[in-house]
Amino acid sequence: GIDSPVTAEVSMLDALGPDISVVQEVARPSTESDQCLWFGDNPRQGIAITTSGEYRVERLPTARNVPKFVFPVLITGPVTFSLLAVWAKTGQKHSYVEAVVQAAKLYRSLIESGPTVLIGDLNSNANWDRAHPKDRNHSALIKLLSKLGLVSAYHTHFNEEHGAESAPTYYFLWKHSRPYHMDYCFLPEHWANQITKVEVSPYQGSERLSDHRPVIVDVLPSAG
Repeated sequence: GIDSPVTAEVSMLDALGPDISVVQEVARPSTESDQCLWFGDNPRQGIAITTSGEYRVERLPTARNVPKFVFPVLITGPVTFSLLAVWAKTGQKHSYVEAVVQAAKLYRSLIESGPTVLIGDLNSNANWDRAHPKDRNHSALIKLLSKLGLVSAYHTHFNEEHGAESAPTYYFLWKHSRPYHMDYCFLPEHWANQITKVEVSPYQGSERLSDHRPVIVDVLPSAG
């Protein structure tokens, strides 16, 4: 399974038992290994990619002038693929989804070279398209990724439209009354019929651990 539990505690990760996890806003670990890499410029808040079992992770070259924060890694194991770990932020030259659009363009050759997953906290939704230029909003990102052969696991599995999601992944100010869907796992379109489960953890039970909810995607090992 591929798991993107944004801002989650390690204990939650252990309970979920993912093969591969991408965690945003997490502190730099004391050590890195071929099963744990960390990226960021603030040691208290960055992106961690961890693997378990037979899976390993290694750094890939970072594109020149790529916006913060989209980091490429190679996942090897029963299924081998490239992974772009995302934490789209504000206060940058390219804010939020605009950074992800630009990064997808810069990593186009990587995405086209083999199976690639783009996953993480995109801080984006089709309902906010008007807040960004038409060529750099959420709908533009979906169109670009579709051309590159990537689809959203959640939207494909549940047959829901972008902007009309029934399961929130984030609660503004930790409030159950302020839900949004802004965390995604885009994977190769030819993997779509091999997805066995997509799940967004409910608010209840983990609301004190994070204002985001884990997004869990299980894909058959033959998906590579």
